Amino acid sequence: MMKIARKSLKYAIIKRLIVLFLLSLSVIGLTLFYVEKDLAKEKLLSDLNVIGEILANRTVAALIFNDVAAAQTNLSAAQFHQSIQHICLYNKEKEFFAQYIYDDRRYNCPPTLGVIDSYQQHFNENGLNIIKPVLDNQEIMGALMIQSDLKYVQSTQQHVLLVILIVISISLLAVYAIANQLLKRVLAPLQHLHSTAQHITKNVFADIRAYKSKEDEVGQLVDVFNNMLDSLADEHKLLQLSEQRLRSLSDQAPIGIFLRDEQDRYLYVNNSWQDMTGCKLPIDFIEYSQRIAYPDNLRVLEMFNESQLNKSTSSVEYRFTTPQGKRKNFLEKISPVTLNDGQLTGYIGSVLDITELKEARFELEKMAYQDPLTGLANRRFFNEHLKLEIANALKLKQQLAVLMVDLDNFKRVNDAKGHEFGDDLLVSVANKLKKALADDDLVSRMGGDEFMILIRDVATISSLDLVVKKLLSSVLTPLEHQALLDVTASIGVAVYPKDGVNGADLIRSADIALYKAKDFGRNQVVYFSDTLDKEIKAKVHLEHKLRQAISDEALTVYLQPQFDAQKNRFIWAEALVRWIDKDEGFIPPDKFIGVAEETGLIHDLGLLVLRQVCRYLQQHGKALRLVGIDGIAVNLSSRQLFAKNFYSSVMEMMASYAISPQQIEFEVTESLLMENTEQAIRLMQLFKDQGFRLAMDDFGTGYSSLAYLKQFPIDCVKIDRTFIKDIPQDEQDKEISSAIIAMAQKLGLDIVAEGVETIEQSEFLQAQGCRVMQGYYYAKPMPIEQTFNLTADFS
Repeated sequence: MMKIARKSLKYAIIKRLIVLFLLSLSVIGLTLFYVEKDLAKEKLLSDLNVIGEILANRTVAALIFNDVAAAQTNLSAAQFHQSIQHICLYNKEKEFFAQYIYDDRRYNCPPTLGVIDSYQQHFNENGLNIIKPVLDNQEIMGALMIQSDLKYVQSTQQHVLLVILIVISISLLAVYAIANQLLKRVLAPLQHLHSTAQHITKNVFADIRAYKSKEDEVGQLVDVFNNMLDSLADEHKLLQLSEQRLRSLSDQAPIGIFLRDEQDRYLYVNNSWQDMTGCKLPIDFIEYSQRIAYPDNLRVLEMFNESQLNKSTSSVEYRFTTPQGKRKNFLEKISPVTLNDGQLTGYIGSVLDITELKEARFELEKMAYQDPLTGLANRRFFNEHLKLEIANALKLKQQLAVLMVDLDNFKRVNDAKGHEFGDDLLVSVANKLKKALADDDLVSRMGGDEFMILIRDVATISSLDLVVKKLLSSVLTPLEHQALLDVTASIGVAVYPKDGVNGADLIRSADIALYKAKDFGRNQVVYFSDTLDKEIKAKVHLEHKLRQAISDEALTVYLQPQFDAQKNRFIWAEALVRWIDKDEGFIPPDKFIGVAEETGLIHDLGLLVLRQVCRYLQQHGKALRLVGIDGIAVNLSSRQLFAKNFYSSVMEMMASYAISPQQIEFEVTESLLMENTEQAIRLMQLFKDQGFRLAMDDFGTGYSSLAYLKQFPIDCVKIDRTFIKDIPQDEQDKEISSAIIAMAQKLGLDIVAEGVETIEQSEFLQAQGCRVMQGYYYAKPMPIEQTFNLTADFS
């Protein structure tokens, strides 16, 4: 078989080499054949052109003197080129004059020739035709028509073809001889390698090795083969040692290891198995299984059956009582041992004592339900306990209440006193909440400063209200923490089943009520209601629409001009955002600005306003200046001013729209500046250095501290409309307005009065020295297009 196989490989290689060479030489031969054909045609054409030129020169005189005999004599010179079959000579009148015919074949020249004044050549299947004018000093005296066959071309092709066939034959013989000799030399070592392999198959661990003749690829193969035999011999020597080591390792392993036959008799168990189970050989599985806890015994049997059926590893956890009476928890893994035909021969498995692990897991699960700081139940325990209590309340037709408690201003505790002090406060509050409740009620810490309370069996809302007030007062019991930091609590209450029939709904309802308690000013108790739910949903709906409107830039910036009474013209304008929704129509700013502040959308909204203002100044700056408006004031919120990268965003916008900072005024409120005075001053100074105008808006409604006012790099003070609206009837408002104006003048600040709606208000303010006013008396907020038609006639 090997001899045939070897010859098959040898001749297969030779066959492929011959085919490859034959194809290659055939392609080359065909290429040469067709190239030579073209060269032969070019040679024939060149010869005929030379002969035609010679004959044309010789026959000029015969045509001039009309000597036919001389012309035929001259034409007969073409007999020395055997390819020329005949030549026809025509005079200048294109009429037949004389001819030459090879081998006296019968041929008649055409009596006339159509064209004699241009050179023509044409190859066809039978030969080559040439028409060549006969010239005498550039004068056409006639034309020669030469016709040739292709015997020369065919003869050349036959010669080339013969040469190609001879070359191919010689090349194939050479390839066969060389390949045959090379393959004999290459396959000889392989034959010896084969015989060595046959010997090894009879005796795997024999000392015989293959002979290596050369350091080539076959020699490398022989090295690999011999190394493989050496490795097998070494492995055979180590096999018994490895088996002994494995047994030793098994005896020392910390897990129990066993081997059981198909009759369920234990053939081998290591020391750890014996120590864990307390059992000794001989023992079978029936005796062993009697010590497995009865509820687990069936699962163990199912595991063995599954392992045997699927021929796969399976595991099971069960409780076990040792002969010494100790109760343990075991995790056992078992794998069936089968022959190649799938016949089961036994099981090999391991046993792990997980008693301590189970106990540790129990402790961890206990910790998973408890808040580590306060010792209260945590969120997970509260949620699961709430489900059970709801089911119990449903069965007994009772009410229960879920309270969400959140400490007010708790962040100030951590900021002022540190987190350790804050943790002490949380522990104190947790203890007081527990003391204020019955033993059956549940207090849990959900995280941070948020607590959840579950009150069972609520008889009436009145009785619940007493408990809630007690809780609120207990948190407010004077403590050192609260006396120093004024920490209060807000509580949201939801009642089952009125406010929700499952835990998630009750927690959500309590959260909504807590949100409203915070909104009411904190230190409040608010009960959930459908009205409150609708209000929250409406706010969420408004937030969604506002987010989309900002994304689509569907809000418009109106301008309210500011009038300078001294110059009797408009000088600046304030940008006021307006929202006209396609579904709900006009939405007042006081309705959506608060939502933007709460949700953090105020930053994007502010950038939208500033972007539109820049666009107004870029596109309509000239038209605004014609009516006196030199710049536009833009309101800033605290989220905007203190937002990361706000300064760089503003400067990029200025550069993008090519707007000078002197055309922009930022209006900030007193309360904003008081949130972080040092950072506010630093940021305002950055804008001031760039040339932006800065104004303090709503002055008089906040801190109104002269000391603070001196610190801020502002250019202007705006008197809030609340001090203007009752002028001149309200004497107190008149005094406040006069004082603000006088103070600003002393500090060298510009003054703008907001909310001026009557001529009496305007005259009073002018009399006090306030010359710049803003309000409905002078102009309402208007679209940019309407500002182009402003007039300043208020006489």
